[in-house]
Amino acid sequence: MFRSALRRPAAVLTVLAALMGSTLTAGPGPTAFADDLCGLERSAVHHSEGLDTWNTAYPQPVGTLDAVMLFLSFPDSANLLDPDVIAADYFPATTDFFTRASYGRFQLAVDVVPRWTELPVPSTHYAIQRDWDAGARTAYLRDAFTALAPLADLGAYDVIYLAADPDAPGVDSDATKVVNFHEPLKVAGSEINRVVTLFEQRPPDRNVLAHETGHVFDLPDLYNRPSGDTGDWDTHVGDWDLMGSQFGLAPEPFGWHKWKLGWLGAEHVDCVRVPGTTRHTLQPLTAPLDTAHPAADTRIAVVRTGRTEVLVAEARTRDGNDRRACTEGVLLYTVRSDIASAEGPVQVIDGHPDTEACTGRSVHPRLADAPLGTGESYHDAERGVRVEVGDRTPSGGWNLKIVKE
Repeated sequence: MFRSALRRPAAVLTVLAALMGSTLTAGPGPTAFADDLCGLERSAVHHSEGLDTWNTAYPQPVGTLDAVMLFLSFPDSANLLDPDVIAADYFPATTDFFTRASYGRFQLAVDVVPRWTELPVPSTHYAIQRDWDAGARTAYLRDAFTALAPLADLGAYDVIYLAADPDAPGVDSDATKVVNFHEPLKVAGSEINRVVTLFEQRPPDRNVLAHETGHVFDLPDLYNRPSGDTGDWDTHVGDWDLMGSQFGLAPEPFGWHKWKLGWLGAEHVDCVRVPGTTRHTLQPLTAPLDTAHPAADTRIAVVRTGRTEVLVAEARTRDGNDRRACTEGVLLYTVRSDIASAEGPVQVIDGHPDTEACTGRSVHPRLADAPLGTGESYHDAERGVRVEVGDRTPSGGWNLKIVKE
């Protein structure tokens, strides 16, 4: 459950940065924690999939991080809901999602300020929309932080959620996003680097807050944004990983993301770098970690295919966050560390390109049956990799043979 009482004293907002954008960069962290054979180097692109170092501009979701949810109304708001009712749309579901995905290695502790704070102008004044005018967005956040500063020591939180009245006439759910500041907000001597702005209608999109929180932890958007008003947003990864679609049937984060975030270690990764044949036993990605025998608890097999690219294999089963998955099997995907968020840094490989599955439920049926089953194989002549799936293991995973040419 969320916590309804604040634990921190109020503070005063001292400075608001005028410029905000989608890119916030920082130098490499002090410690390399990825396997140097298969852990791609982090590049300068936004939300790079490299994991040789942690980007210290972002909080790493290991242990407990503190979050706060605050509620904004407008002069044109009417019949306001109880804030606790809105908070219950997101918690404990979001906290539980991350607890399961991280094998209990990360806990999101949420304070809820159960009151509405009214902004000085109507909601329609801010022209809230997906591609928000920078000036209007700056005005919204300036007014929000000025009004909210007396309520909490905002700089003491790792994650800040600003929830707007979902019934206000100017609120557009497409505008829900993480806003990064080019220059941090100064709050009582502390800095705020980003904020999650929530404009969701009720009920909100499934897993939308977990998706946005993933950006707070430096995870990229994995969807494909069409150039026009129509088109398929989910061609890159389909249902797999909530950073593609918050509606996905299999929203469990990719094993690569679990490694990047620190939930899996090098002992859970089989690395294939040189030519030859190797055999692997993949445990189900959603299964609890075997802390007693970590050397026998492989979750991903990673084939280095280039300086900035790998091919990853992992076992996906209907369990945990993936309990509604359309199909089970060994999922293959490529990762590029030099491709930015929303430009296709991860591409799921369709193991059954001539078929589709779960039409009407899947966000992209052609990839819903992407995983390979026992006796099936995939050959990538361009990358010189062949993957053959063997029998299932007693624990529910799969045996695997990888041939790197």
